Amino acid sequence: MKIGIAGGREESDYLIGLLMKDKHRLIVINDDRAYCEHLAAEYDKVSIVYGNPGSEEVLNDAGIKGAEVMIALSGKDADNLEICQLAKQMFSVRKTVCMVKNPGNVEIFKELGIDQVISPVHMLAQYLTQSS
Repeated sequence: MKIGIAGGREESDYLIGLLMKDKHRLIVINDDRAYCEHLAAEYDKVSIVYGNPGSEEVLNDAGIKGAEVMIALSGKDADNLEICQLAKQMFSVRKTVCMVKNPGNVEIFKELGIDQVISPVHMLAQYLTQSS
C-alpha cells in the first residue's frame, strides 16, 4: 500500500518502523532537514522528502498522487487539516488520517472530510467515561 506520512518526529519514526514490517511503500514528508537526513540514514527503502507537507508543489514532487492513505502528524491541528484536505482534493488520496491536539477538533475535522481524526486526549476521556 502507498502511504504518505507528513510531519511529526518520534511518532513518524515509530510509525515508519511499524509499517515497514508490512512492506508498505512509504513517502515521508517533513520540513525539518536534519530530521529528514536522520530518517534517510535509518530507512533506506523509504522515500524521504524535505519540504512543507502543506505545499501543493511539495506533495506533487513527493509523488503522493493516488496514495491509499495520507497521515498528518504535524504539531499543529490546522496544518494537519490542510495537509489532509490537499491530499484528498488535489491528489486523489483515498483515505486521510489526522492527529489533533485539541479534542474539540475531532468532530469538526470529520465534518470537513477527514476520514479518521485521532486525538489522544479525546480517546483517553472516552475510555475513562466508558470504564466508570
